Amino acid sequence: MLAMENIGIHFTGNIFLLILGSLSAIFFTIYAYRITIPNISKAYKIFLITIRSIAVLLLLLLIFEPILTYMNKLTITPYNLIFVDNSKSISVNKNINEIKSLINNSNNKENVNVYTFGSKITEIDKDSLNRIDYSEASTDFSKIFKFISNNNFDISSLTIISDGNITEGISPIYESEKLNFPIYTIGIGDTTIKKDVSISKVDFNKYIYANTPTQISATINNTLFPNKTVYVSFFEDNKLIERKNIALTKDGINNLSFDYLPADYGEKKLSIKIENLVVEENINNNTKTFFINVLKSKLKILLISGSPSNDLSILKTTLNGNKDYSVNSLTLISNNTFLEKENINNLLDSSDIYFLIGFPSISASTEFITKIKNKINIEKKPFLFLLSNNIDFVMLNLIIDELPFNLNNTNNNVNEVIPSVIKSELSNPILQISDEDILKSWNNLPPVYQSISDFIVKPGAKVLSEIVLNNIQIKKPLIISNNIAGKRSISILASEIWRWKLIGENGKNNFFDRLIFNSVKWLNSDENKKRIIIKPAKKLFALNEDVEFTAQIYDESLNPISNADVNAIVKHIKTNTSTNINFTSKGNGLYEGVLQTNVSEDYSFTGTASLNGKLLGNDSGKFNIGEIDQELANTKLNSELLKLISNNTNGLYFPISKANEFVKLLSDKKMNNETTKLIKSEISLWSDEWFLIIIVLLFSIEWFIRKRLNMM
Repeated sequence: MLAMENIGIHFTGNIFLLILGSLSAIFFTIYAYRITIPNISKAYKIFLITIRSIAVLLLLLLIFEPILTYMNKLTITPYNLIFVDNSKSISVNKNINEIKSLINNSNNKENVNVYTFGSKITEIDKDSLNRIDYSEASTDFSKIFKFISNNNFDISSLTIISDGNITEGISPIYESEKLNFPIYTIGIGDTTIKKDVSISKVDFNKYIYANTPTQISATINNTLFPNKTVYVSFFEDNKLIERKNIALTKDGINNLSFDYLPADYGEKKLSIKIENLVVEENINNNTKTFFINVLKSKLKILLISGSPSNDLSILKTTLNGNKDYSVNSLTLISNNTFLEKENINNLLDSSDIYFLIGFPSISASTEFITKIKNKINIEKKPFLFLLSNNIDFVMLNLIIDELPFNLNNTNNNVNEVIPSVIKSELSNPILQISDEDILKSWNNLPPVYQSISDFIVKPGAKVLSEIVLNNIQIKKPLIISNNIAGKRSISILASEIWRWKLIGENGKNNFFDRLIFNSVKWLNSDENKKRIIIKPAKKLFALNEDVEFTAQIYDESLNPISNADVNAIVKHIKTNTSTNINFTSKGNGLYEGVLQTNVSEDYSFTGTASLNGKLLGNDSGKFNIGEIDQELANTKLNSELLKLISNNTNGLYFPISKANEFVKLLSDKKMNNETTKLIKSEISLWSDEWFLIIIVLLFSIEWFIRKRLNMM
C-alpha cells in the first residue's frame, strides 16, 4: 500500500535573495501599470499585473533551480517461499503424505508461494497439488538460489522440504550464506541404519592412453556387513574385464583397484558392480558407471632448434618431466645436418605441437623451412616460437606469414629486459603461473635478452607481456598469443628464458614449468580442433528423463554460426534402432535439442551441422539411460546438510514429524513481518518543459491583451 507522507520544495540559491527578487519584481510590475496609455480599467490592470508577476516569479524560480520533493510511505508484506523436493528419492518415504498436508496448511496463509524443485522449478497453487508426483530425475539445490536471484521478490523467509541428497549442481552452502533472510529446512527421509553395501567413489587418471596400462580405483562402503565376502566386477562397454572377491571390513570401508589396458582409443563406458546381497535394503547404489575418453597416444611434442642451446636443454628437461608428453627433438648442428638420427618426415607428421627454438637458423635449408611452414599453414600445427640469438632474420622471412608479428630494422644486438605483463591479460590461462599474486610473480623474474629489432604485432594477435628496459616500461611485445582461423601459436621474443627456471625451483611453485605446461595446454586446446561441438547435458540419464543436447557451431575463424542446420542421429546400441533429433538455434552459435524415450540401455549419437547444404562438421559420443538411478542410490535423510543451511542463515531445522511447529512459525512471521519503506521522489521543476511552457503562455496572454487594448 502506497501513501503520501510529506511534500516540500528546495532551492539551490539563497532563499532570502529569491524573496527579495520576487518582491522587487512585484513592486516593479505594479509601478509599470500605475499609469497606462491609453488608460484602462482597474480590472484589466489587476489582471495584467497578476499575469506578469506570476511569469516573472517563475523566471526567478528557474534561476534558483527549484526541486519538488515528496515522500511516499510503502507498506510491504514480504513473501515466504516454500520449495518442495519433487525428486524420485522422496517417493520411497513412508510419511510422504505429510508434505501435502503441510503445503495445504501453509497455502492458507497470505504471502506464501509454493514451488517444487528437482531438475526444474515449478510454481504450485492449491489446485495443482497433484503436480507434486516425486518423479524428477535429479535434485539440484542451486536452481532454487538461481530462481530467487532472477526474480525480484521481497522475501521474509525461504523454506526447503527435502531429504538433503544432492544429485546434480553445486553445494548450496555458499549461495545460502549470501542471503539476508532465514532459511528453514524440513527434513524428510529414513534415519534408521540399514544393511547396505555401496560404491562411494571411483578414481582414475585424467589422461588414459590406448595400449597403456593404468588403474581404476574404487571405494566400497558397507553398513552391518562385517567380514561378508562379495564379488566386485569391472566392465568396459558391458564386457567383463576383471572380477575380485573381497571381504568387507568391520570399519565399513574397502579400497580396491582394477588393472585396465584399453585396446583402442575413443569414448569408453566403464562400470564397477557389487553383487547384490540377499538382505540388502538398497541395491541401486551397487553400481558405479562412468565414461572416459581414451586418448590415441601421449601428446607428441617436437622441439626444432636452430642449434644446441641452454633454452633447448631446459625445455627438453621440463617437457620430459611430464609423463603425459612424448618429447622428441631435431637440433641443427651444421648445414641441414641434425644431431638426432631420426626420420625427419615421420617426426614432423606424427607430432601434435612444435617448439621452434631459435629456428630457422642459417644452418636450415629452404626445403626444410618450407616443410615446417606447410605443416603450420595447411595442417594447422600449433607451435611455440622462441626468438633466440642464433636465429637468421633472412631465413625467418620464409615463415613470417605464420608468425603473429612482422619485423622492421632487424638487428642481432640485444637488450637485457624483464617482462611487464598486460594487466588486462592477468586472467589469461597461459599466464596462470602462481597460486598467489600472479603480477608479483612475473615482476620478480630475472632478465632475458631481446633483439633490438622492431616487432610489429599483426591484427588479431594478443600481446600478453611487454618489456621493461632500464626500469622504463616500453610498449614492445615480449609474449604474443595468436588464435586465428583455427591456428594457434605463442611467441616469446627473447632468448635465455632458462633463467626463469631458477624461480621457484626449490619452492612451492615452479614458474617455468607452469608457463610451459600452460602453453602446451592452450596450444592443444580442443577449441583449436573442434568447430562443431554436440553433446548431451550429461552421460547418465534416469529412465523417462528428457535427454537434453547442446551444440556449438563455429566457422573457420571461430565465429559463431546461428543459422546452421543441426541434427543428431541417436542409436540404441543393443537393437540398432535410431531416432533423429532436430536442433533449435538459440543465437550466438548455440543450439538445443531433446530426445524423449522410455527405453533404457546404452546409446550412441552422431551429430552433424551444415550451412546452405554444405557440411560444416560432425561430432559423436555415447550416453546411458536407466542403468543407474542416482535418485534411488541414496534415500537416507541427510539432515546434517539441511541443518547447516539453516544454521548459516539464522533459520531452523524441523523434521517432517514437527511440521505443525513450522506452520505456527509461518503464521507468527506473517503477523510480525510487515515493514514500511519510505520512497523519496524528486522533480526538477526548473528543467521541466511544462514549467517553460507556462511562462511563455503567461507572457503571450499579457502581450495579446495589451494589443487588444492598443497599449504601448
